Amino acid sequence: MKTITTREIMTATPVTVEPETLLADAARIMLDQHITALPVVAPGGALEGILTDGDLLRRFELGTNKKISALRGFFAPEQSAREFVRSHGRRVAEVMTIEPESVSSGTSLDEVVDIMQKRHFKQLLVVDDGILVGVVGRRNLLAALVGDLIAVDDELVSDGSAEARILAQFAESKFAPRNAVAVRVKNGIAELEGTVFSDAEHDALIVIAENTKGIKGVRDRMEIADPNSGLAFGGY
Repeated sequence: MKTITTREIMTATPVTVEPETLLADAARIMLDQHITALPVVAPGGALEGILTDGDLLRRFELGTNKKISALRGFFAPEQSAREFVRSHGRRVAEVMTIEPESVSSGTSLDEVVDIMQKRHFKQLLVVDDGILVGVVGRRNLLAALVGDLIAVDDELVSDGSAEARILAQFAESKFAPRNAVAVRVKNGIAELEGTVFSDAEHDALIVIAENTKGIKGVRDRMEIADPNSGLAFGGY
């Protein structure tokens, strides 16, 4: 399977703001563009930070800012001052998140998805040599997926070749029964017949067949047996 890089699916011209942009203008851009984050760049394109809708939750205008007690102000003056700036600042630079997580344009999608899932991010900035070159998010991944799902494959595959490919995938998988399910392909329709021992195995074998080149459909003749009923596991 080919390795897809961020460069191939990212949005190369994202909407951005500068550090001195007024917060009101930045918030209006987010609303007008239906986006939840804005990369913050210097005039030369160098990444300075990111402004997200999460950065705007604790605001004194909304009454949601953290209240700073005299005691807290005394024992944690720096943190208290920083929180005051973020909840009262009028410019993007005063509120934005600095040093945001980013990837390069050559980062694989596998790594991008790993970061998104572990950090619960909806999108990542794409930065090469300190310069913002794009943004990659869930929407980009979805668009790439849709394009691949509807792509037309012009390769002609005989029934025999398709059948051999299915059996090869069964053999390579870590879960499929190796001899318990017979495969026959006729006119592009794969017929699977035999015994498996779970719904998950049953579904996985059908998906393997569905994703095999030359297969137009799958006829399911498999049976699911209870592994605790005393049946032999000879097919595994």
